[in-house]
Amino acid sequence: MNKTLHWGLSWLLIATVIQFAATAQEPPPIQQLWQRDVQRQILASEVTELVSATGSFMALQRQALTSYTKGTAILVPDWAERPVSPDYLEPLRVQLNDYGWHTLAIMAPPPAEFSLEQDATTYQQLLAERVQAALSEAQLQGGNIIVIAKGSNAALLNRLYVTNQLESPTAFIMLGAYLADVNLNRELAGFIAEQSIPTLDISHQRDNRFANANLKLRQQLVQRNLKTNYRQRQLTGTFYDEDINAWVLKEITGWLHSIGL
Repeated sequence: MNKTLHWGLSWLLIATVIQFAATAQEPPPIQQLWQRDVQRQILASEVTELVSATGSFMALQRQALTSYTKGTAILVPDWAERPVSPDYLEPLRVQLNDYGWHTLAIMAPPPAEFSLEQDATTYQQLLAERVQAALSEAQLQGGNIIVIAKGSNAALLNRLYVTNQLESPTAFIMLGAYLADVNLNRELAGFIAEQSIPTLDISHQRDNRFANANLKLRQQLVQRNLKTNYRQRQLTGTFYDEDINAWVLKEITGWLHSIGL
């Protein structure tokens, strides 16, 4: 073998090794990291996989712990949160079982897809597909279906319900709903008033400024639209501690009872 060919093959081999090493060291997508983290915290029996039009995703399921079953509560975290978020979602995922509800907490779409641009529909479409997959799974259980959603995802679901891009649940509960844009956040108030689903709107005085900016406007537009199945509650006190989580649970179960669920 001549020296030129020998050196050429050597450099080709080195380049291939370097490329392979670089590829092998690429970090996994954030959702994979989140899933691994969740799997370390949760019993394997609670972890399941749902399939949407664009692929499979993780969900966490727990069965009701009562002799009767009211239905299924689908829990949707905010766009940059996991379904075991300690601020509301994880306590609700576990404690609602004591009140006759199966719980199904889904992994939100990848945060890299999130955008508030008016023409950015990718994230919203992914969200709709995942919630619809959860609805289909909940329908297999029977009973009523309620959706409990947090933050920006709670806001986006209103838009999906108003535009009939997503099947409506029996009841809808929002936790600190907001969109981090002044105009879109005001638009959210209109969507809440226009969709006909019984809605509980829970916020906390220490939520971000967008979540608390238009609470009065929401009430005004709801009254103008004669939407009688809307209730708004703002909590006070220490943020996201055990007492607040207990307060949220009480608000939710009390309101559900008041509408016959």
